[in-house]
Amino acid sequence: MSIWSWLAPRVVPPLYERLTGRRPWTEMLRLRALQWRTPEELEARALRKLRPLLTHARAHVPYYRDHFEQAGLEPGDIRTVADLARLPLIGKADLRANFPARVVADNLPGRRRGTGSTAGSTGLPFWFFTDRAGADVWIGSYLFFREWAGAALGDAIVYIPRPAHATMEEVRAARLRDLGRRILFGEQTLHLSDFEPDADELRSRLSRLPRGLPYFVWGFPSYIARLAAQLLETGTELRSYPKVVITYAETLSMLNAASIARAFRCQVVNHYSSWEVRHLAQTCPDNPDVLHVNSERAILRVVRLDGSPAAVGEAGRVVITDLANYVMPFINYDIGDWAVAGPPCPCGRGLPSLLGIEGRLGEVIRTPAGRTILPIALCRFLNIAARAHPYIWEYQAVQVAPDRVIISIVPTSRFTPHFCRELEAALTQFMGPGMEVRLEPVARIAKEPSGKRLLVKSNLDRA
Repeated sequence: MSIWSWLAPRVVPPLYERLTGRRPWTEMLRLRALQWRTPEELEARALRKLRPLLTHARAHVPYYRDHFEQAGLEPGDIRTVADLARLPLIGKADLRANFPARVVADNLPGRRRGTGSTAGSTGLPFWFFTDRAGADVWIGSYLFFREWAGAALGDAIVYIPRPAHATMEEVRAARLRDLGRRILFGEQTLHLSDFEPDADELRSRLSRLPRGLPYFVWGFPSYIARLAAQLLETGTELRSYPKVVITYAETLSMLNAASIARAFRCQVVNHYSSWEVRHLAQTCPDNPDVLHVNSERAILRVVRLDGSPAAVGEAGRVVITDLANYVMPFINYDIGDWAVAGPPCPCGRGLPSLLGIEGRLGEVIRTPAGRTILPIALCRFLNIAARAHPYIWEYQAVQVAPDRVIISIVPTSRFTPHFCRELEAALTQFMGPGMEVRLEPVARIAKEPSGKRLLVKSNLDRA
């Protein structure tokens, strides 16, 4: 490590804040202290941030003004986090249909608007505005979660891969960030191909790093798992191994997590973030079975299909209220994900917890018997009950008809026709009466228009 790489993280943050008036590192230090407050204290703090946001949205965003009037509510009527259930849920389709005239605040200058977009699993674009005034909050959250993962400022970053649907503005911003990291912290950033990275490319890129320079991996779990499969299958050694692998954007399956940990010889961290509301939650540093939500960043609720709160251990829809976006508020925003509500974590942190991020709402299998099978349930069956881990690198289940599921399998060298028949029979029993399951060994699993690879797809929902 160079002297500048060691010195810069200690000198640059206070100097940057003094010169610019921005406070991302101060926010990170505040989060470091606040994480140990009680759940009651942290909820009270979130409510103090929520009230002015609701008042602002009621007065200056026509879409939310109509919602308050239709519900017969005033912002002061929302006294607890649970009271948010009294307001209607909103989704991408609602905001897309009213963008920008009715969902953007009419009292804030245009210079506060940052642009963003997400393609989603279908590739249908969703454009929105972020609030540049709230950048300290989400950057501080990123720094805080990065510290949790043990990825220090000055460590090199290997991105696998850059999202395929990123706009030119987002690509330019990423390049500027990379340049800023290099200048300010001596922090090198390597991007693997956003088409189909492979182990040879990874080894080539890593050879550009100075010997002894620590690095961490950040990327989509399906791509990282594919690299892990190549490394394990060929017995390829890397010149050095990362401090940690941080995954985001897709569901991290137990199967992928196990392969990544074995191949890269380090901890695997699950980071929950979205383009609309960044850096929401991450694996607890002391309890890998739990993700903690940054309640200073956003209010995240897990709700049943009828909108009532999900019980601990119960899967439900993720509903988010961004506490830092006044330009285009996301209030009671059904982001389109499933999660499992968590109990208080034994680590002692008061931050809300999740037992897992289960995938997108469209990523479920519905059986003729009335069961709803989430990606995590299928993954646990394959990994624990069927013990399929040594035989499968990757998989994707596609419901092609109400009574038929095809599961594409990228097999390991141990996969045999006999095991295929046994697993088909076990999966048919797992799915329940009336469901036919067929396995199809394939060389690779196609990615979605968004660049992601889904564990479960329902062609019924898409139709």
